[in-house]
Amino acid sequence: MDTAILQAGGLPAHTIVAGGRQGCDPHEEGHGLLRAHEPIILDVFPRSQKTGYFGDITRTVVRGRASEALRRIYYTIGRAQEVASEHIRHGARGRDIHDKVQQFLTKEGYKTGKVKGRMEGFFHGTGHGVGLQIHEAPRLGASSTDVLRRGHVVTVEPGLYYPGIGGVRLEDMALVTANGARNLTKFEKVLEV
Repeated sequence: MDTAILQAGGLPAHTIVAGGRQGCDPHEEGHGLLRAHEPIILDVFPRSQKTGYFGDITRTVVRGRASEALRRIYYTIGRAQEVASEHIRHGARGRDIHDKVQQFLTKEGYKTGKVKGRMEGFFHGTGHGVGLQIHEAPRLGASSTDVLRRGHVVTVEPGLYYPGIGGVRLEDMALVTANGARNLTKFEKVLEV
């Protein structure tokens, strides 16, 4: 993946390819074997050598067949992305967007909290600004006081993580407009490959 990024004019750094249980830690870069029938989180955030701006995309895939529990999480996260996108617009508060996603996931039956000393569920922000820094304002998270403005570019990246099932995160980049979000990411979402 890093070679492809370089060939396309980007600078890769800390690309995440985390399979199985490793995918339950959102910042684990991954190591070792990738096994069939287990989720693999692919998070790529290259920087353009030409402009200096970052891109950010995450997909979750399974080589083979996904379990029914994982399939349900995957489609729920896809819908959570839609919930966030429906609320992104000029003047929206990052905390409010995050709260809507959290409420949706809780309503769908996905609890968040510590289990055996480890966080499970949806325990990171819904998104963040992207530009000359990979993580910048505005933030879409529980403690964010940021307000979205027309022209901001933000990620929309809800995720659910359960060690017995695996992690699922989907991430697109969106442009904030006066009356909504315009998805800038054109790469398809396919669970089973």
